[in-house]
Parts: sequence; structure tokens; C-alpha cells
Amino acid sequence: MQKRNLWCVVAAALAITLAGGCQASKKKQSQQATARWNHARAGVLYSLASEQYKNSDFDKCRKTTNDALKLNPTYAPLRVLSAKIAIEQGQLEMAEHELELARRFAPNDPEGYYMAGVVYQRWQRPERAYEFYTAASDKNPIELSYLLARAETLVELGRRDEALALLQGKVQYFENSAAIRDAVGQLMTQAGNYHEAVEMFRQASVLEEQEIPFKERLGLALYYDKQYADAVDVLGKLVTHEGYTQRADLLMALGESQLQTAKPRDARASFESATNIDASNPKGWLGLGRAAMECKDFRRAELALKKAQSLDAKSAEPQLLLGYLRLRQNRSREAMAAFKKASELDPKDSVSVTMIGYVYEKTGKPEVAVKYYGKALKLKPNDPLATKLMAGANLND
Repeated sequence: MQKRNLWCVVAAALAITLAGGCQASKKKQSQQATARWNHARAGVLYSLASEQYKNSDFDKCRKTTNDALKLNPTYAPLRVLSAKIAIEQGQLEMAEHELELARRFAPNDPEGYYMAGVVYQRWQRPERAYEFYTAASDKNPIELSYLLARAETLVELGRRDEALALLQGKVQYFENSAAIRDAVGQLMTQAGNYHEAVEMFRQASVLEEQEIPFKERLGLALYYDKQYADAVDVLGKLVTHEGYTQRADLLMALGESQLQTAKPRDARASFESATNIDASNPKGWLGLGRAAMECKDFRRAELALKKAQSLDAKSAEPQLLLGYLRLRQNRSREAMAAFKKASELDPKDSVSVTMIGYVYEKTGKPEVAVKYYGKALKLKPNDPLATKLMAGANLND
């Protein structure tokens, strides 16, 4: 009888234990189901918030993101999105906190590192920004935006050569990217390496034919590299595009290229357009003066050069060009005065001194001319014009 009672007690205890275990299991399953449901809902809300962010509806995006974070606080993409909203609203401390959480929850996700770089760049702390951009790029080497941000920060740190080397090493890897070629071309331009920059901009223009800024940089690189015929072709088409018709700098580059390719009438028209757009730039008036002179439009040339002189009275170039104009007009005395004025304004310029000698020679004073040629050669040894004129004056003697 006692044994039977004992088994009853054991059976009852076992039943209670099994019932408790069953309840615990059901509770765990319920919690897991709730978690899955919350994660799913958070994912849906994340998609909605992302769309709101793209549409710049930041207030709604913030509310949706906060609601999603309540359902799934460890979802790293939500933390990154929250940081992006904070950046847009100028809340950089909040953004930094959110990104720190994002990196904690997803240490291998590069986006949390990249956006941290953005924050530190806004804080004007490029060294720290570079560290985060580098981490993002290392975690996802095929994302070009990370690489470009890293290079941009190197330039900001004064390490342009490193930035150029970094991007050049990846040009072939990103074989269909116009953006990286454009970035390399810009760095080459900054370094004065216009010839190689031309090739980079040309490739970028071919890859993205509709991207007009690439053509702008190509045209200017051709101009700086003295490839004037090609520059005329590119810049001539460029200034007909909407948004570029009022670019005085491009019109002046076009005008100079046209002058260098024996198209003075086209150059005169380009410089006239440039001066109509920006009448305060003396370089435009100087270009117009030179082009008008080549067209034998001496009155227009004189007006343009005097305008340039009035805008920059301390510059020797308007006086030098005025001297050339007076020579073309056979007005030697006025040419001499202009060249002497140019030499006074820029005593280190050998050209004006050489031209003073030339006027003396043309007015029958070769012995005085030789003295000025000698002065010019002291200022600039082996100056080709002064050397040639010196030789001719000596022969005449």
C-alpha cells in the first residue's frame, strides 16, 4: 500500500514537471514567434523609412525609424538610417552614437564605417574620417564610393600623391567606371600633369557621354596641354549647351585656342561674348584686343586694351599689347612709350625691354638697340627673341 502511494506521488510530480516544461516550451515558442514577427514588421518599416528618406521626408522617416527600432533595436541598417536622418538634421552627436551601435551589432557591415567617416568629415577631423573610410573600403573593396571618399580625404590631408596612386591602382579594376577616371584626371590636373589628365577625361567622356562636366574638364585639360585644335572642338560644342553658354572662363579658353589655331575672327567673337558676360575680367579684354589686332580691327583692339588697362592699371600686359598695336599702326613713338611703360610696371620682364630695343633699331638707332637687347638677355639669358634681334643688330653694324 505504501509502495502504491509512493508511485502516485512520483507520477503526480512527473506530471507537474512535464506540464511545467510544456508550458515553458510553449512560452519560448511564443517569444520566438513574437521576435520573428517583430523582425518582419521592423523590416517592412525599414523599407518604408528608406523610401521616406529618399524623398527627403525626414520627419516621417524619423518616426517610422523609431517605431522600427522599438521592434528590433539591434538591426544595424536601421541604426545607419537613423544616423543618416540625424546627419541631415544636423544632429551629428546622435549620428555618431547610432553608428557606434550599428558597428557593434554588425561589425562587418561597411556602411556603419563609411557614414562615420561622413560625420567626422563634417566635424573637420579628416584624420579620423580617413580611418573610417579606409575601414569601409577594406571591408567592401568593390564599392567605389568608399574608395573615392578615402582618396578625397587624402587630398584634404595634403597627401595628393597618395590619393592619385590609390586611384590609379584601381582604374583597371573599375574598368567601366567614368567616375574614377574623372577623379584621377582631376588629381592629375591639380598636379599640372595635363597630358595624362586628357586621356583620363577622354575615357570618362566616352563611358558617360551624357555627363557634360566630364567634357568640360576634358576641354580645359586640352587647352592647358596646348592641344588647341582639339580644345576648339570640345569647348566649341560645350558652350552651346544649356548652363554653359554664360561661362566666361570657357569662352576665354575657347578664344585663346582659336587664336592659337589661326582663327582670329572666331576668337574675337568668343572674347566678345566673354566680355559681355563678365566685363570686370581684364583677361577677357586682353584676349579681345589680341584677336581684334589679328583681324586688323585696330580700333576695337585699342578700345579693348584700354579697358583692360583701366581694370588692372598695375599690369604690364595691356601696355605691352598696346605697344604691339602701335607698331602695327606704324606709330613708333607711341609704341616706344607703351613698351617703356610696360617695362616700368614689370622691370623683370625681358619682352618689354627687347621691344624697346626693337623700336630703337627700327628708328635708326641700332647701337642703342643693342644695349637694350643686352639688358633683356641679362634678365633672361638665351631669350630667343632678344638673341635673334641682337644677332641681326650686330650684323647691321
